[in-house]
Amino acid sequence: MTTTSSSHCIFTEGRITLPDSYRDRTVNAFTPSQEGEPAFTVSRDVLNDGEVLSGYIDRQLDLMTQHFKGWKTQAREAIWLGNNILEGESLQASYIRDGQRIWQQQAVFALDSVQILVFTLSKTAAPSAADESRFNALLGSFTFNQ
Repeated sequence: MTTTSSSHCIFTEGRITLPDSYRDRTVNAFTPSQEGEPAFTVSRDVLNDGEVLSGYIDRQLDLMTQHFKGWKTQAREAIWLGNNILEGESLQASYIRDGQRIWQQQAVFALDSVQILVFTLSKTAAPSAADESRFNALLGSFTFNQ
């Protein structure tokens, strides 16, 4: 879902007008047709007052460590969204859910001084080079709505 103003939201099936003071915190989930392939999500969040992207990620990682069993952050580095539209941070992590390790690759971008856009690849096995390539292609295909 994309917020076009403080009161309008466009999504795949249509467009709605939101009541005053509502914020878009939707999650788009994209599931594979074949078992074993990664799932992708796009989620939205907000920065705290005065917070920058790296501080937001640090805060989220602290929360993940507290609330997800076996949370491990493997890598964290710079990444680009679209054709060098926005620079953000990519991180790879894993945690244990229902006795099974879940692997994630996330790319986090600040759209402005308030809004955050998070792209996530999730899989029940370590992501392969093909999975990472697919995720990077997804990020590279991003364009803003006109």
